[in-house]
Amino acid sequence: MAAAILLYAFGMGLYFRLLFVYALELGASRFDIGVLNAVLLATTALSSLPGAWAVDRYRLQPVISGAWWLIVPAALFYLIAPTWEWLIPGLALTGLSMANNPAMKAYVFLRSDEGRVARNQTLVYSSLPVGLIVSPLLGGYLADTFGMRVVFALSTAFFIASAVVASLLADTPDHTAAARWTLADLSRNRRFCRYVAFFLLGFLAVYVGQAFLTPYLAQVHHQGYGALGVYASLAAAGAAVMTPLWGRVADVRGARRGIAGVLVLVALGSALLIGGSTPVVWGLAMFCCGAFDALRFVTTGVVARSFGAVPLTWGYALFDTAMGLPMAGGALLGGLLYQTAYWLPFAFAIAVAFVLLVVLAAVPRDLACDSG
Repeated sequence: MAAAILLYAFGMGLYFRLLFVYALELGASRFDIGVLNAVLLATTALSSLPGAWAVDRYRLQPVISGAWWLIVPAALFYLIAPTWEWLIPGLALTGLSMANNPAMKAYVFLRSDEGRVARNQTLVYSSLPVGLIVSPLLGGYLADTFGMRVVFALSTAFFIASAVVASLLADTPDHTAAARWTLADLSRNRRFCRYVAFFLLGFLAVYVGQAFLTPYLAQVHHQGYGALGVYASLAAAGAAVMTPLWGRVADVRGARRGIAGVLVLVALGSALLIGGSTPVVWGLAMFCCGAFDALRFVTTGVVARSFGAVPLTWGYALFDTAMGLPMAGGALLGGLLYQTAYWLPFAFAIAVAFVLLVVLAAVPRDLACDSG
């Protein structure tokens, strides 16, 4: 699975941090960037429930590999796009390909020893930022030299390779799928509800700011594709380091400490991006902004502790669907803020991170150990 994600990351990393800058070149406004990101995030969140439904009927491996193939034609829409609106089908397909997320998370959980779930989840998913370290450098170079259409063609080849590897994944039974449960079980599960409430704000901080990192550098500091590729690689390197590190902290020292460490880096990276005036500071800011991805991945490792009697795939699917509100809503809010002032999305992320750190400090017991 890590190898398939790595190849996927090579394909995605070639263009993803450049895509919204490319959309600006195709005529998109600053608010339109938020709209495009909202399309991606809304389809990603909505795909979780049919993905969980499919696992109940078709086992884990066919769901994982079947949805994976949907990413292959996504880059083709970018390749032929004459205007920014043509990017929408590609983003929608990318979101739909994430229908396998609940199955993937359940797969790793079922393969993990007790006490190592967060570590294993973050190790597997950290292959995504690892792949994103190198590929943005190549994508930025190719975009500067040959144009973005060459980048999209190469990314399609990587997506095919990743889908082939995912199809070779060994199957494992989802032994929780037969458990009896209802939505009322979750609504009465105070621990799960606390996780949802907390991460609704946490994910809002991520999705208000993350899509505008490279557009900010391009429009405010006039960085070209080549330089943006370097900054994107630094952000991926930051995520690759932080994700397993804070995942291990969450396992050993508790979820509160693991999440708090990531939130501090979210705020620090955003502050450096706003206040920085040199490429070195921008690079450090982007490295710290790897915490945007790390927050999502560490959350994956800790939230399963709150599912109770709900099967893993459905627990992840319902949690991911709930997170669709801050994901899509945050993207649109980010577009509005970015249209108002370039720095506003990052100031918002700092404010939310600060509020959540105060909440964590005020909680009398660690989130991971809360018996409620």
